[in-house]
Amino acid sequence: MKVSDIRLEMELNGVDFEDITEILEICKPKAYDTQAVDEELQKRGYEPLFALDYEDDDDDFDDEYPAMQKFSHKKNYID
Repeated sequence: MKVSDIRLEMELNGVDFEDITEILEICKPKAYDTQAVDEELQKRGYEPLFALDYEDDDDDFDDEYPAMQKFSHKKNYID
């Protein structure tokens, strides 16, 4: 992930400009590890932005679309 991507993600999620610059300066020696960025965000009272916990996702997701019957592309002639 590029530094510009990290900066943009923090800007879109409402992190103050001063906090963004401080976090990026602190994480610069750590090679902008997203876990380190999340730790610095949490120290400042923000929610972690880059940690994805897939276990918390709802496994019973239903998009409520009806099932579709696929039609073949070949012409079928029925007598």
